[in-house]
Amino acid sequence: MRLHMKKGTIIKRLYISVDGQDDNYMPSHVIVMAGQDGSNLKKINDCNLDVNYTGDYCILEDMTQHYRVIEIRIKECKDGGIDTRIHGIKIKSTKEKDIGFNKDLFKNSELVRYPRLESVDKDVLYRRAIVMQRFIKLFDSVIQYIVPSWPYSVGSFGQLNAVRQILILSKKRSALIQRLLKQSETSKPSSMPKLYINRRAAAEHKSDPSKDPECKTTVFSQIFEGLKSGTYANSQLDFRWPQRYDQWWECKFLSEGIIDQGGGFRDSLSDLSEELCPTANDQPDPLPFFVRSPNQKHEDLNTNRDVFVPNPGCTDFMKYEWIGMLMAGCLRSKENLVLALPSFVWKQLAGECITWSRDFATVDSAAVKLLELLESIDEQTFNETFADELTFSTMLSNQTVALLKEEGDKTNVQYNERMEFCRLVQEKRMNESKQQIVAIKRGILQVVPRAVLDLMTWQQLETSICGNPEISLEALKKTTFYEDIEQNDTRVKYLWEAMANFTNEDRSRFLRFVTGRRRLPAPLYIAADRGSEKTDSLPESSTCSNTLFLPCYSSAKVAEEKLRYAAYNCVAIDTDMGTWDE
Repeated sequence: MRLHMKKGTIIKRLYISVDGQDDNYMPSHVIVMAGQDGSNLKKINDCNLDVNYTGDYCILEDMTQHYRVIEIRIKECKDGGIDTRIHGIKIKSTKEKDIGFNKDLFKNSELVRYPRLESVDKDVLYRRAIVMQRFIKLFDSVIQYIVPSWPYSVGSFGQLNAVRQILILSKKRSALIQRLLKQSETSKPSSMPKLYINRRAAAEHKSDPSKDPECKTTVFSQIFEGLKSGTYANSQLDFRWPQRYDQWWECKFLSEGIIDQGGGFRDSLSDLSEELCPTANDQPDPLPFFVRSPNQKHEDLNTNRDVFVPNPGCTDFMKYEWIGMLMAGCLRSKENLVLALPSFVWKQLAGECITWSRDFATVDSAAVKLLELLESIDEQTFNETFADELTFSTMLSNQTVALLKEEGDKTNVQYNERMEFCRLVQEKRMNESKQQIVAIKRGILQVVPRAVLDLMTWQQLETSICGNPEISLEALKKTTFYEDIEQNDTRVKYLWEAMANFTNEDRSRFLRFVTGRRRLPAPLYIAADRGSEKTDSLPESSTCSNTLFLPCYSSAKVAEEKLRYAAYNCVAIDTDMGTWDE
């Protein structure tokens, strides 16, 4: 596509409009040529597009001289497509002053989802945003020299972690990730493994795991052993296939009439997820690889009540590696393996730093609070509360006792030893699942280049593997029950009108406000407000009973505002008010 520019025009930004749904018509590689006439053009930019992107994609920016002829050349399309499609071309001149946002973005009404920013001066937020935008622009100009790491980075690569959370603003990051994945692809297997799975036996084991202590009848074990045996050895299944290869094995479910054309395979991944991290609270764990975090057992908590952690007592590292390979296979494809892991685990898999107070609280909040108390307690209170009870030992997430020093379970902690005790507990607990997490990451890195993880935040890694937890209005209604309030009550009507206007993230936050869980299934009970006659007050909730106490509201709009504010700003337990600890 050749553009003849008006005299003196200097391009500030040149966009092409694309649609990621265009399949193999979607451009993936674009170069921009320029010159003073059509016969002597030179390349001035080279772009690798994110093939899932929809919108205006900037292919040229901040030119400093005028070119009479600009030529856009589509060099490659998604999946090797031989034809292409763009939906428009847009140009911005140097005379415009448009940074993409203004101060109105930081009004209180816009910050309801970001409670920690509400107390910050709006002018400060605006100027910080400009600085971040300028930084990202500079970062994008050198990103190819930083990732992947190379000997001449002069320490830059090691500092990447400091800006990990703002990398999502980069315009070149997604395309670079896609390129790294593309470059590390292997060809799909010549034949598809065929697995015979007895789901009835797996269900019997699930109801009583003690009958099969080696877990041989689980879907997990049947798939693992099936792929390992015969001609389909694990070494042949590297999970680095092209994204369009969307069925890794064919399932034959014994005594079931399914003909697997992809649905059976996806069912098997769902069965794997459910066995690794069961969603039902009253169900025994059918596999030993993950255990319920201590937070699941604390009813006075309002967050992270549905997460699992790698079992500190399980040393089957080969299977942990295989789990990591499955996770990375999902990252490369459109499949999902839903694992309810806390940020403490995801951060380590992504290579981000972890801390005791911020991150281990997502595993065992009670332990974090106990050490905070011990560090600040006075001697008299310590002796009255902990004398002859606190020893140099600690309970791990798998409910086993670990000694902090020799014969620690027989050695009482004295007041002047409490800081050493806190240090030893932190060290032991922070590393309790380290070997298992390292094994999982080792499996991931067999399938995905390390540079891809370096470019992702832990949140994006989780979403890439587990999928975006979709909470539809219909699914939410199916898990909702009513107590002492009629379904046709005006308050209930306003609630569902508000939910209809909520984004998926809003609904996820709302679900966490009421149940302590961010994904369905989770039972939700709606009850009338507890004795209050006030109108338009904030709702209350009890995560112990998964109950929302719904006040009266003057309109659906007010109900929506109050419910959204509570979802993002309020701690449910005992109706205390505070901000979420992300």
